[in-house]
Amino acid sequence: MGRLKDNYIIRSKRQMRALAASTRQEIVDVLSRMGTVSVAELATALARPADSLYYHLRILKRVGLVLSAGSRGLGGRSETLFRAVASELSLCYQLGKKGNSREVNAIIASMMRLGIRDFSKSFNTADAVVSGPNRELWALRETGSLAQDQIVEVNRHIQRLRQIMATPGRNGRLYAVTVVLTPLAHRSRRRDEHMRS
Repeated sequence: MGRLKDNYIIRSKRQMRALAASTRQEIVDVLSRMGTVSVAELATALARPADSLYYHLRILKRVGLVLSAGSRGLGGRSETLFRAVASELSLCYQLGKKGNSREVNAIIASMMRLGIRDFSKSFNTADAVVSGPNRELWALRETGSLAQDQIVEVNRHIQRLRQIMATPGRNGRLYAVTVVLTPLAHRSRRRDEHMRS
């Protein structure tokens, strides 16, 4: 089977279009964390019927984000195994008119929909700790003026969060964290630089 790559940078618009579907995004996210799994194990982790995943797995395999990982015997029958192409997947952002704005924005919109859906489910089922050091349900939006050294610090924290979430294994409860850092468009960089002069 070979060792799983540590990081895979998604540059292909075809791969990005495949990830714009929230189910496929979830599959890749969970496979990246769980390693090699059967469809039944993946279905259990996602709380979805196994039959609903085959179509999405075929598309993800076709674009190279999911790989077949052999099979194993279980109760006298064979079950196919799958894994993500890497333990970490990152999007390559190509800014500007000739970039990949449409594809990246579709993925981000899907991420936000997943975040809203997951938050609502936990909130409505009352199945989360909402205060104290073990708090597990958060919604947060902060705005502030950041100097360049503060941007570096924010990025360091986001990378640390990714490292914590990337710890492989199947013990514990499955969590999702959605983070968006963006400069606010209504305040241009040029104007900021002029104000500092």
